[in-house]
Amino acid sequence: MPTRDDMPPLEELREAGERALRDLRRPLEQWLHQHAGLDEEIGADGVVDALAVSLGGLLVLRPPAGAPVATRFTPEEVEVLTGRVLPALAEQVGADEPEEVEEDFRAVWYQFLSFLAATGRWNGTPGHLETCLALLGAAETDLLEVLAQAAQDVGPEEEDAAVLASFPVRVASAVLAHVGGGIAVPDDEELSAADVAAVLSALDHPAGEGDAPGLEDVPWLRQVLLAMLDLDLLDGEDETALAPGEEAATWLDAEPEARELRRELVGRFVLDDPATLDGGFSVAEALLPTVLAAAVAGQPLDEAELADLVEEVADLGPAVAAAVEEVRERLADLAAFGVVSPTSPWTVARGYWPAVAAGVAAEGEEPGGGLFGEEGEPLWFDSVADTLGLGDAQKQQIRDILGGR
Repeated sequence: MPTRDDMPPLEELREAGERALRDLRRPLEQWLHQHAGLDEEIGADGVVDALAVSLGGLLVLRPPAGAPVATRFTPEEVEVLTGRVLPALAEQVGADEPEEVEEDFRAVWYQFLSFLAATGRWNGTPGHLETCLALLGAAETDLLEVLAQAAQDVGPEEEDAAVLASFPVRVASAVLAHVGGGIAVPDDEELSAADVAAVLSALDHPAGEGDAPGLEDVPWLRQVLLAMLDLDLLDGEDETALAPGEEAATWLDAEPEARELRRELVGRFVLDDPATLDGGFSVAEALLPTVLAAAVAGQPLDEAELADLVEEVADLGPAVAAAVEEVRERLADLAAFGVVSPTSPWTVARGYWPAVAAGVAAEGEEPGGGLFGEEGEPLWFDSVADTLGLGDAQKQQIRDILGGR
């Protein structure tokens, strides 16, 4: 393995890499701004500079036969990169934690190859691309860690700008304003139909024609209301009255405790499926953490990748199309609320990242698990089958196709 003494100076490596990247630098920087979670101090320039240095190192150890080409690589070249170039660079810069430096370089290269593929600039074979990405990617990804690290990169001001203006916070504020010092509520109901109409009016949300909607007709409002009760923004111990809770007076303050409460509120709103508040299984709820983690990691999923994720993780068999549509509809709802991008690939505004991380961490388990019940039958089965309008006989036929699960 080469050492720092075997490598030319960093500036010489950077110049060699920049020459090879000359026509790619500007479009790559633009793509990174749109698709990657960039550290504010490093920025797209820093990412491309790191790419140029490591590409220069690869060109030194694996000089091309002709003019250097930066739009195709072989798995053998990537093995040279990860096994020889990156360790030598980490040694040359004198890093205290060389493994982390190497991992950062690998992430830069993963983004670069993703850029080449996404923009049609990859000139190698599809098989080489897939293998190169596999060599650069981590064997296992801890989604909780990805989200937690991303959240740390978001400052309080950036978080507050997004969260304080977010839909769930506006809904909670409207509820507290309507509750005032306290209101009466019907037995076994969190809010009366008249109160629901008043809150909708305060939010400039149309209540519809005819009879006033009940809380069951506005699932996102019930979702926020139940979260407010859990977080002590509302006091509902008396089943016939609703009053401000202990946290109501300070929850909008610019203090760490208030900010953490808002993260929990928004995180629940994003990650919980309002259709299953009273029980049941939601494919969207199970897989949304993975979708959001991909977004904050700078690898947002597009339509095809979403379908692949659902099929691979949930093992849905013939019901995969209905399950994909369930996840897509949930993403469309979150887009309407301003949380995710309106079209794929689905991205998440940086200010929401701490709330998403808090919401996933609160689940207490790694996202994407727990998709099968004690008897081995997928937990998604009945909900998806009901969505398809299947009868008992049809359900049994599908169980037989799935091998009795």
